[in-house]
Amino acid sequence: MIHDAYDVYENNPTHFQTLLEDAEKPLYPGCSKFTKLSATIKLYNLKAKHGWSDTSFNDLLKLIREMLTETNSMPFSLYDAKKTLSTLGLDYEKIHACPNDCILYRKEYLDSSDCPTCGMSRWKVNKKGKVMSEVPSKVLWYFPPIPRFRRMFRTREIAKELVWHADERKHDGKLRHPANAPAWRLVDNKWPDFGNEPRNLRLALAADGMNPHNMMSSNYSCWPVVLVTYNLPPWLCIKRRFMMLSLLIFGPKQPGNDIDVYLAPLIDDLKELWEVEIKAYDAYHDQSFTLKYVLLWTINDFLAYGNLSGCSVKGYKACSICADKTHSKWLPHSRKVSYIGHRQFLPESHPCRRQKKAFDGVQELRAAPKPLNGREVLERMQACKCVWGKTKGIKISVEGNSKKRKKKELAVSSVENSYFKKKSIFYKLEY
Repeated sequence: MIHDAYDVYENNPTHFQTLLEDAEKPLYPGCSKFTKLSATIKLYNLKAKHGWSDTSFNDLLKLIREMLTETNSMPFSLYDAKKTLSTLGLDYEKIHACPNDCILYRKEYLDSSDCPTCGMSRWKVNKKGKVMSEVPSKVLWYFPPIPRFRRMFRTREIAKELVWHADERKHDGKLRHPANAPAWRLVDNKWPDFGNEPRNLRLALAADGMNPHNMMSSNYSCWPVVLVTYNLPPWLCIKRRFMMLSLLIFGPKQPGNDIDVYLAPLIDDLKELWEVEIKAYDAYHDQSFTLKYVLLWTINDFLAYGNLSGCSVKGYKACSICADKTHSKWLPHSRKVSYIGHRQFLPESHPCRRQKKAFDGVQELRAAPKPLNGREVLERMQACKCVWGKTKGIKISVEGNSKKRKKKELAVSSVENSYFKKKSIFYKLEY
């Protein structure tokens, strides 16, 4: 079970005690600026920032130990430094992935050497055509969030701030905090056991793509997926130290709609931890409790919103409100799709509705389309079935009609049949 893997402190109390000792032990006798823990963390940050090799980092640690002959506080090697950091709950998991974004080599594919969808090798192939069996072609970095959430409650000051929304928030009917939002209240009303515990966490997921090497080049893509904790006060929840990196997707191609493949480990944890009891210790109230959390929102730009939700954000049906009723028109000379039906959102008596010359030569008499409700969205997504991966030929099925299309034709085919291109992986969550 997942919670068994995260019971670091409860099953191994000496780990946390060792961590406290390292945080208080001075680097050398009389040193008041650095402790063993802080020095290790700062050196490891420099290694990551400047790209030091493991060998050079080991040599540096050896040299520092020789210089500071009065102490044995410094770690002997990179391995010892990583052991200390893993005690902090900063461990990560490297999951091999198909280079075409078809699958992750986990669960039933853990021991596979080839992708069952596209047939690509799990391992890199050099220029001579030789398979490098120890070098994966693509890797997903997964940072489990549970140890970090539990560590937050271990700090008395942070544990107090995590219940600020229940103890110190003003209740005056104004939207001062996400706790005043309808989504927050809906969860509290539908699952009273969850809502009655103010320490249960409400999260948001932020995802977007960037190019870390050169802003003018698109030869490389990096997609960080960050979790934001909204239990904290507004002035703390968006601080860097409380925004937790959970996934790091990188490679020469953007994941696009196949991002669901990479979100699977995080969604599986969210799904199981909604049902499994996770024990945590609250330092502020000096008691243990059962920790749960719920994912309420996603934060992203419009293009990433389309990838996460599975809806169309370009072409003839690019409006997330109008959906299939989007008023779009192809401009043959500029070779672009224009959206000129915005007058239908004006009041019925607005004078712009009757103007012709200033717009497209037609009076606007239509009423504004109604957004789809949750049941309608789910019914439409149920009809869309997609095979993951960036392969040359892909088999799709929409409303029972199975067709084989090229990948570049998939978007057109999906838009012609439905506003949605896939059923989002977030629907695996009960809430």
